[in-house]
Amino acid sequence: MPSFIVADDESLASRVRSVLAFHQKDGPRPEVVSIAQAPTRLAREKGVETVIAVLPLDPAAALELLTRLAPSAGGGLLAVGPAADARFVLQALRAGVRDYLDRADLEAELAAALGRLAAGPATKASLGKVVAILGPSGGAGASTVAANLGVALAAEHGSTGLVDLKLESGDLAALLDLKPNFSLADLCKNPTSFDRVMLERTFVKHASGVSLLAPPTHLVDSRLVRPEGVARAIDLARSLFPFVVVDVDHSYRDEQIAALRQADVLLVVLRLDFNSLRNAHRALEHLNRLGLAGDRIRVVVNRAGLPLEVPKAKAEEALGGPIAHMIPEDAKAVTRANNNGVPVVVEAPSSRAAKSLVKLADLLRETEPAQAAATPGVAGPAFLRLLRRKPAVATR
Repeated sequence: MPSFIVADDESLASRVRSVLAFHQKDGPRPEVVSIAQAPTRLAREKGVETVIAVLPLDPAAALELLTRLAPSAGGGLLAVGPAADARFVLQALRAGVRDYLDRADLEAELAAALGRLAAGPATKASLGKVVAILGPSGGAGASTVAANLGVALAAEHGSTGLVDLKLESGDLAALLDLKPNFSLADLCKNPTSFDRVMLERTFVKHASGVSLLAPPTHLVDSRLVRPEGVARAIDLARSLFPFVVVDVDHSYRDEQIAALRQADVLLVVLRLDFNSLRNAHRALEHLNRLGLAGDRIRVVVNRAGLPLEVPKAKAEEALGGPIAHMIPEDAKAVTRANNNGVPVVVEAPSSRAAKSLVKLADLLRETEPAQAAATPGVAGPAFLRLLRRKPAVATR
């Protein structure tokens, strides 16, 4: 099937042609068409496979060109231009571009885009695993766990998608010292039509290999985030990353439930104090009623080892299931890392908390449900016994 290079700059067209020649040795030689002639020329062609458009510098002219080329490009329209203006890139993607390539790194970006085109849609077997992290109480440290798990998984698997679904109080950008230009709210303006490339361009990348999908900058935009948009974003993110870590809020609104339904593993993060256990118990019961519990739940204790905490065995009895992992209290290392915007697994990898978080990331490779011997949150009488013993185990 024919391929076209749309360009007025012969030098750039030659560079594109060289990359195509290297990666498509058996394919037809691409035809170079001027920008003025391209819309009419492509409209006459049938079965176009790939169109690589080197954009003019004027943004309005570039968007008009893409809008005219997209219907004839057969879904294989690639745009080459400056990538400094993220909003323009997003507009280009909405105009029908499958992939936007930074002209400053043309050869590498084009080679990667051709690889994605050749791979086609992701198969079920290649989809990443979704790990939702829920802190039923404030102060459980769920966001810190999410950020560090994302980095630890990226170190092992090359990349991780991180979704901050705490729309009004998200901390992940600050914990990673990132400044997102776009958010989930931008995608949810067209919640059923954005594609994988648009999603990819909405992520902000961290040097560790983590890519963050941030919550809205302005609280008023939180209302734009819709359940269908969240579900689509997570579903598409599976095709981009081997792991997608979602930091969910304990409001249990529809967009949060949409994320919880997508999760392969649900980590419930709590502390071993009375209030945290009580809220975890309530959360587990609620998840069970919604049909979102089962053997995918892993209970994780954060900041274990604090004075007068509830003993592990007693907590397991109250929750009606096993505690899968315990992250030790390491306030000095974790607080310093959080304040510096550097995950503790990077800033202090030999600290007790960092080692434990890396071990938790290792456990997530296990996909079999055998680790969760029971469904937590259904042992009501056990928790009532704990309630009656409350004065003996906690300082009030």
